[in-house]
Amino acid sequence: DMCVTFQHSGFRCGGDIVMTEMLESLPNVELQLAYLRGGAQQFDKDWGIWVSPWYYGKVPSEDTELWPNTIAQPGEGHAPSSFRRCLYMSYVSGARVLTMQETEPIFSRKDGGGYKLAAWGAELKNFWDYAKNNTEQMKPIIELALMVDKNNGWAPGHLNGDWIDRESVWGKLPIEKSDNMLSRYLDVLLPNYGREKDWWKEKGRTYPGYFAQSPAGAFDIVASDISAKKLSKYRYVFMMADFDMNKDLLSVLREYVQNGGNLFINASQMRHKESFVQDVEFLGAAIGEKYEFSNWSGNNLLMRRIYTSDKIAVKKTIAGMTPGEYPEPWYAAQDIQLKGAEVIADDGSGNPVLIRNKFGEGYVYLSTPEYMLHGFDEYKQTLSLYRNMILNTIKTSPINVTSVGKNTSENDISWTASYQGDSVIAAIANHGKSNRKVDVHWRKPCKVGTVEVGSKEIESKQVESGMVFTVNVLSEDIILLRIRL
Repeated sequence: DMCVTFQHSGFRCGGDIVMTEMLESLPNVELQLAYLRGGAQQFDKDWGIWVSPWYYGKVPSEDTELWPNTIAQPGEGHAPSSFRRCLYMSYVSGARVLTMQETEPIFSRKDGGGYKLAAWGAELKNFWDYAKNNTEQMKPIIELALMVDKNNGWAPGHLNGDWIDRESVWGKLPIEKSDNMLSRYLDVLLPNYGREKDWWKEKGRTYPGYFAQSPAGAFDIVASDISAKKLSKYRYVFMMADFDMNKDLLSVLREYVQNGGNLFINASQMRHKESFVQDVEFLGAAIGEKYEFSNWSGNNLLMRRIYTSDKIAVKKTIAGMTPGEYPEPWYAAQDIQLKGAEVIADDGSGNPVLIRNKFGEGYVYLSTPEYMLHGFDEYKQTLSLYRNMILNTIKTSPINVTSVGKNTSENDISWTASYQGDSVIAAIANHGKSNRKVDVHWRKPCKVGTVEVGSKEIESKQVESGMVFTVNVLSEDIILLRIRL
């Protein structure tokens, strides 16, 4: 049973199947699914979920005489709607085993004798009635992967009564600037995925926390010991946090790009024991050379040249940003020398902040601001260029989901999609308190769309680029839309 953000370790140690625990007081569901999907792809293993009803030391029960203990109480624990969302989101993400932790929420007694299903039990039966007739393995439609080092160990804070009251590495060590890169860009893809410091003082506020919106859809998280063949599934790979940039990893990245992949890497990640990895052919640039600096005390130090700015000048249209100057928080960037790459954006004074190099059939995008973060407040704020780049990159998937109506925000909505046989299955969850209508845009030919789970309201419209299905997702609920190909 792996949880938090250490699922890759479970796959790596050779287990036949990796199970993760959801709800309880753990990280949100969408984040854990990203690690599970990526780990399953990387290690070619099955996985499952174990859903805990525990919340503030209690579990839900509808019959305190049948379950005469203080921990099982009506109105306590997690709501059955949370269980429902966990089941279907995990199912569509590819889970092969789905179960729950306690029996108290499952059964209660009938008035005339015998037993009946309680709310959690009814959710489990309804799920089984659906899934047993749709057993073919899901194949997630994921075009974007975040890559972390195999020894990364980052974990979010404010778990289980705040026993870890801050982000950490392996639950013990303090984070560094590079770990802020991972957590801040996770917050771009899963806004409010983490809990605030005072979250535990506000009993009953589980969202955001256990769930998070995904405005651009699902993504995977893979580790640096992945093979080039496994990595080739993804159209885009963004490297996050620091790496042991060794020859084996560099060889995998080269093969991935050579065969048509698109790699986004930061200059600060191209280090190994303080020596920069220089691969001019691959990067299309050389990363800044050392120069001697005399400090105020008269000591001569070997330094890397950097430059600073508070704007980014886009030279070529990228990620929906057209050429022009854009304000940014102050940042520090690594000096590079171009060796064939083209400049996509600079700092307004001619120093590159994003370059693109054609390598084989694919492209390498090299960013130079340190970890793509601003230089104040412990490097905790993303820079807008890279925020837009990662969001708009993931939206190139064959399927996209957007809210409709007066409120066009994707707030409260998370979604994922998979191929299942001759269909595409889209799971769209609404974590908010209001019903939401959303457009599901499938950009390839298809026959028909049908809602199989959840509110059956649906409208279909043929568009030039495929089909748009408008569906209604009730508050704190989920729908499964099947698109026949």
